[in-house]
Amino acid sequence: MNSKPKNSLEYSEPVIEQYSDNVVMEVMQHKIEDDVSSKYVLIKHDFYSSDSDHGRELMRSFLNVLAHSDFKNLIIYLTDKGTRLLDANNPLYDAFSPLISKSEMVIADDESISVYEVSCTTDSKLSIQSFNSISEDLVFLQNILILE
Repeated sequence: MNSKPKNSLEYSEPVIEQYSDNVVMEVMQHKIEDDVSSKYVLIKHDFYSSDSDHGRELMRSFLNVLAHSDFKNLIIYLTDKGTRLLDANNPLYDAFSPLISKSEMVIADDESISVYEVSCTTDSKLSIQSFNSISEDLVFLQNILILE
């Protein structure tokens, strides 16, 4: 048995490498056909994590990833401040527009559109519903991605 104590650098390097390998394996999993067939996404805010410029840049990145994903049937639910993504005056509208084009349907709640005075153009993919109706959908959806 080696009784020589390791210094912190000798100990930490292999642990970090091992951790990095695990993360790469987890993130880069092989996708199967079922993984990319449908995706339901609930967007509750027009920012990610915090209401700040940084939070909006994080959301911009996420919207870009979704817009360029392999999902064949993408259904987006917009509630609360997320409905503001439909407004051409929103700083993230340009990042959200390609996602509208890619989506099979975008469902926004009527109450939030009214409260935030969202001005949105009519698009055949846009369905404006009551939050009650959206809630009924969300209760039964499995495997929904929720952005906080």
